Amino acid sequence: MHAMPHPGRRVLAALLALVIVLGSGLLWIGVPIAGFWAAGQLFTDSVDFLLFVLATVPLGMVLVGFALYRVNALYVALREQDQPRPASRSAWLVSESDERRSVRLRRGGRQLIDVAMTVSIVTALVLMVIWFFFLAHQNLVTPL
Repeated sequence: MHAMPHPGRRVLAALLALVIVLGSGLLWIGVPIAGFWAAGQLFTDSVDFLLFVLATVPLGMVLVGFALYRVNALYVALREQDQPRPASRSAWLVSESDERRSVRLRRGGRQLIDVAMTVSIVTALVLMVIWFFFLAHQNLVTPL
């Protein structure tokens, strides 16, 4: 029999899940915006602006991504403590065609960070397209 999870662990897991979701948005949306804003505050020359953005935005994304990786490891460890261990069967006892897809997905579902990253990158791309085609006020065609 499995004991009920500790309420403090549940709250901490929920906070870590929130950090993962918000951090994923920060990774794809917040870091580039902050990099462009900082470059605009520091430089007036376009070459310096571009070099600063090309150096800091990828570095910032790597740092935020690493932090999210660490937070996800804590989240998974907390969740595994609260989950009962499923009765496992040896892999050689189950053929690929014998096991239903829904059972495989339930047993080894997607991790929160995978879903959060996918949703945040799609959101970032949609926002970029909307901004580029509908909100940016620059003529793409220059008259001759």
